[in-house]
Amino acid sequence: MKNILKYTFILAGTFLVLVGCEEDLIVYNNSTFVQLANDSDVAIVENSGTVVEIPVQLGAPQSSDTTVNFDVTGDASRYSLSSTSLVIPAGETSGSINLTAVDDDEINGDVEVTVALSASSGLPVGLGGEGINKVSKTITIVDDNVPCNNYVITVVADRWGSEVMWDIIDTNGSVVVSGGPYDDLPAGATQTDVVNVNIPDGCYTFRAFDWYGDGWTAGGASYTVQCGALVAVVGDDDLTGIPGLNINTVPVNPLYGSRFWPGSPTSGVAPYVGHAEQADFCVNQ
Repeated sequence: MKNILKYTFILAGTFLVLVGCEEDLIVYNNSTFVQLANDSDVAIVENSGTVVEIPVQLGAPQSSDTTVNFDVTGDASRYSLSSTSLVIPAGETSGSINLTAVDDDEINGDVEVTVALSASSGLPVGLGGEGINKVSKTITIVDDNVPCNNYVITVVADRWGSEVMWDIIDTNGSVVVSGGPYDDLPAGATQTDVVNVNIPDGCYTFRAFDWYGDGWTAGGASYTVQCGALVAVVGDDDLTGIPGLNINTVPVNPLYGSRFWPGSPTSGVAPYVGHAEQADFCVNQ
């Protein structure tokens, strides 16, 4: 039958005393060690905004500033660390660094990040310098992006809805889904078109068009391409143009019988500022 031991830590002068209820005393004659004050493993969701504090403590106050260094393992693109070292001022016994997850849009799975005290800190690491007890902490960053194909396209057209068109094309230039033109409305009014579509895995381009060439600027228009919590594309009413646009790939506006208004000074001039804008995105890539 194993003995279950209970220990009490006593700091007496320069000695760290480990008192066991059923065993002899174990005395460490070195109290100038460094260890983590909390080494409990923790899991955080990457989009939670949670800040993980990693506190450090000294076995005893030092007569001069103490620099504590850390070794960090794990995908560095998945987290942000406030520092890889800290300075505990003379006479004090604690300090901390912070870790936060990077909220990306990639489906890259969970990742473990381990922060460990480094021997380069200049002090013995772990309880009494024995390299035990609270020397590293593991943070699991949970990926919040899951495979998603059910996209929602939301287009808010300005009052001149008859000029507004849009589409999504694949890498071969084939149209996956499109919308517009819409109705013309009274001044200051807008209208919202919400389209649900299943988009297969791959890469695509969302394109926004304005037949007249003055953008979607008559009343706060916008567009969004979203799948669950993942916003793949977002844009406003200022169409900045598409460099190198092949005009023959622009849809003909059925209400006017032409791709762009022939009287617009930019209708035949690349990059077609005011007439067009695009944004690339990938699905489950």
